[in-house]
Amino acid sequence: MLKLKVDFWKTSLDVPVVLPRNIGVIGKPDELLMTFDTGAYMTVIDSFTLKRAGYDVDAGRDARVDTVGNSGLKAKEIVLHNLELLDMTGLRISLGPVLVYAIDMSDTFTTGVLGLNVIREFETSIRFGSPTVIELMPTFDINAPVKLDSFMPYVSRFGTWSKDSIYTCTHVRSLK
Repeated sequence: MLKLKVDFWKTSLDVPVVLPRNIGVIGKPDELLMTFDTGAYMTVIDSFTLKRAGYDVDAGRDARVDTVGNSGLKAKEIVLHNLELLDMTGLRISLGPVLVYAIDMSDTFTTGVLGLNVIREFETSIRFGSPTVIELMPTFDINAPVKLDSFMPYVSRFGTWSKDSIYTCTHVRSLK
């Protein structure tokens, strides 16, 4: 079980996430505070933060993002080779490849939102107290990560939800 220490910012629950540099880019990974949002469909990270980590945001596939205050925000779909959650003990838990939306978040108080494309893969509980902790129990085999070269953004774990991807996932499982 992972235990993520929550940092309250206004009304959001912010958790520590590690964004490794893109493959071939030298430098220390970025430790980010991302808003843990069970109402967010996808994980979203600030475009500038992704560029600083060596990701080619401009080459991403065009997408649209709806938020509480805005609809149809322009975004780019980016496949990260890895994203890590930072446990209370300092242990980094590797998720492997993750599809995220890159948008300009310079006018917000966060560098990203951890959304349901990641959260849905865990049994989740929030323990309010001192400290407040989000407990995550993986519902997948953490010892069998999806490899980057076999990651399919609309089918693989930590991908997106859509009619096509849900159908494809069901179809693939039924062939086993």
